[in-house]
Amino acid sequence: MTQMQPIRIAGAGPSGLAAAIALAKGGRAVEVHEARPDVGTRFIGDLQIIESASEREPIPTFLDRIGIVRNFYFRPADWATFYDHTRVPRVIRSGEPYGWFIRRGAEEGTLDRGLLAQARDAGAKVTFNSRLGIDVADIVATGPAAPDGLAREMTWRTEEPERVDVYFDHKLSPGGYSYLFILDGFATFGCAIVADFKRIDDYFDHSLAAAQKLHRFVIPSETRTGYSYMNFHLKQRATSDHARFVGEAAGFQDYLFGLGIRYALTSGNLAARSILEGRDFDDLWRAELGAKQETSLVNRFLYETGGNFGLAMFVRQAAHARDFRGYLSKWHRRPSWKSMLAPMVRRFWRHRGRCQHKPGEHWCRSRDTEMKVPPLGPAS
Repeated sequence: MTQMQPIRIAGAGPSGLAAAIALAKGGRAVEVHEARPDVGTRFIGDLQIIESASEREPIPTFLDRIGIVRNFYFRPADWATFYDHTRVPRVIRSGEPYGWFIRRGAEEGTLDRGLLAQARDAGAKVTFNSRLGIDVADIVATGPAAPDGLAREMTWRTEEPERVDVYFDHKLSPGGYSYLFILDGFATFGCAIVADFKRIDDYFDHSLAAAQKLHRFVIPSETRTGYSYMNFHLKQRATSDHARFVGEAAGFQDYLFGLGIRYALTSGNLAARSILEGRDFDDLWRAELGAKQETSLVNRFLYETGGNFGLAMFVRQAAHARDFRGYLSKWHRRPSWKSMLAPMVRRFWRHRGRCQHKPGEHWCRSRDTEMKVPPLGPAS
């Protein structure tokens, strides 16, 4: 790769555009090829969260550091109402935001459109309806390769009072949770699960009915519904030949609550740095994301095995904490007992049939869903 050759990026999601922004600002020619006709077409204008508890660095500082400005909807999350299976409301509060709400989709005000504008302003060339092969891409940001979690969401416009409700009940959303966000005239209801994917519509309907019993809210006839899935896996390498895999194309994801935007932006920026600074991408992401991602696998194990009793304990402790961000940050820490538990959890995960994405192109079975995934590197 010479300084005169353009850097080619496959995919215009947050990770690909974060890489493009950093590269273009670093003086490199950048070509982003997106197979779809626009950015954010997987999403429906829904409200999502960039989590701020897995690192000490606040999200605004993080975005400033990697050169991303806030030209998109960006609102602090510092309160919410949690419900466990007993349906008792518990309010959680945070002095410093535990996350920041953004919107996703192919419309103005979303993270996707904001990053696209920044990439183009920096000088990157973005081409839509253009599929770039992995064999010729320098950075692969093509999105989730296999489903380890599935969500159905519905969004609509509303004038109802603001709410941030999260429902934790393994019977309604196995291994996951459901949620209602009403902020600034936008509403999103979603149900996220990590098991029994074929029944996602049933889980969504039951979760919506349960939420309506707790607090009746009006759903107009004009709504948008969409599905999305997350991809998580551990690996030793996120490179194949000269290509660097970023975002969920490489399985970079927090597995506790499935919040992966911070991982996407971080991995995209690290891929750009590896090119600009002539450093090994695998060394960079291992140092910044490796242990953190393994800890999230342990957190996922605890979240699922604790059942509804464990979720009820989590909700009570979160409500009693003086600062929810501080409480949640403890989950992301890596004490010695989590380090010792991690190898056993990895073996247990493989025995349960959860794909660790071994070398070579193969068929990956995630419970009842099969999808073809690209080669990455050996599972750790």
